[in-house]
Amino acid sequence: MIKNYSKILLITFVTMVLLSCKAQQLQVTNAIPKVENYEKGALDLMVAPFGLNGNEINVGNIYPDGTIHFDWHEVDVSSFEGSEYFMQSVDKAVGMGFCNDKQIEEESKDARAVDSKTIFLYKKGMQVGALYPATQNEIQDNGSLNRNSSLVLGSEISWFYCDALTTFKAKCMVKVAWENSYNFEEVTTYDIHFKKGWNMVQHTLLEKEDWKNDEGQGSLPKTIMKTTITQLPEQINWYVKYWGE
Repeated sequence: MIKNYSKILLITFVTMVLLSCKAQQLQVTNAIPKVENYEKGALDLMVAPFGLNGNEINVGNIYPDGTIHFDWHEVDVSSFEGSEYFMQSVDKAVGMGFCNDKQIEEESKDARAVDSKTIFLYKKGMQVGALYPATQNEIQDNGSLNRNSSLVLGSEISWFYCDALTTFKAKCMVKVAWENSYNFEEVTTYDIHFKKGWNMVQHTLLEKEDWKNDEGQGSLPKTIMKTTITQLPEQINWYVKYWGE
């Protein structure tokens, strides 16, 4: 009886350790983000959710060693000329404005939000590049959604400004078909929980649909997930696209 009890305790302990290890693999990181092999010197980080030409918002800096220091401070939306034209309902801001077949589980309709989209790099007041957070650099090419390209599975990060506490949980299904090349349903799920102010959203391409015919070959997005996160995943890397002198 004592031996059996000891075995049970041992098995329980090992199971807990394995589960703990698995959980640690899924943890996010508190480490300071950094661009590897960085050589562009000190730069300012700017976003322009309300347009360029004076409406840019400083959200931090890149130091000469590539270390990134963010400062997502509170902003007065009314101080930006034309900001009311950029703010949208949360469903439209996160990309569900043109979905015909949708299932909405939870939605707060009073809040409005805007996607900052790109983090621009500025040097001495001039725009010289962009900062791109993603699991792989090649994910940048997914944005064009060119069906003749080979999409890359993985995640990218963007920031949204929201004017109120809100939740949006939904699923969008779109039928995608072309002759005898492909016929499938593209599914995007949304698990959005915005606070008032800046919010971070992870966009993940989980599955793609490859196709091939006499005219060529490529792939299309098939399963997509957009979810709010509060800390950066460990798998996110930081890439710089530089076009300045």
